[in-house]
Amino acid sequence: MVPVFRNMHGWCCSNDWKTNRLVGTCAFQLPTATFTHCMIQRESLASKRMNADLKSIFDQAVKIVNFIKAHPLNSRLFASLCSNIDLDHEQLLMHTEVRWLSRGKVFNRLFELRDAVREFLGEKNSQLVVHLNDNSWITVLAYLADMFELLNKLNLSLQGKQTNLINLSDKVSA
Repeated sequence: MVPVFRNMHGWCCSNDWKTNRLVGTCAFQLPTATFTHCMIQRESLASKRMNADLKSIFDQAVKIVNFIKAHPLNSRLFASLCSNIDLDHEQLLMHTEVRWLSRGKVFNRLFELRDAVREFLGEKNSQLVVHLNDNSWITVLAYLADMFELLNKLNLSLQGKQTNLINLSDKVSA
């Protein structure tokens, strides 16, 4: 299959034709053809196109994590609180836009440590604690954690040497 792409690229270069027009031209000539670009990035796009309610809870959860993780003192105090009550984890995971593949892990950890986070935010008199006292907010947080965990698993299954467009397309469509 690689020679086909090399030939197409060679033809485009020799005819002073920009390769970024290739998909548009092919789609015009072959309307039933399927094109794909970076299947792995779909998780990132999924979080940017969430409905307003999910996006609001997503943003609030990120604010909670960043309130604790972005300040070294808060992070150390939270770790101390978690070790005092013998939790499996003592740290939240940092969320950044650059590392969008880790969102599932970030939300899962926040959900697992929600009671300790609630206690910590209460001690700090943070307004963010109201979210952790709301059962419907916690339910949606659990949904987001599960959704992004599944997207992380999908992402991992899309990587590797033994993949091809047909298998990748089937996995994404499922």
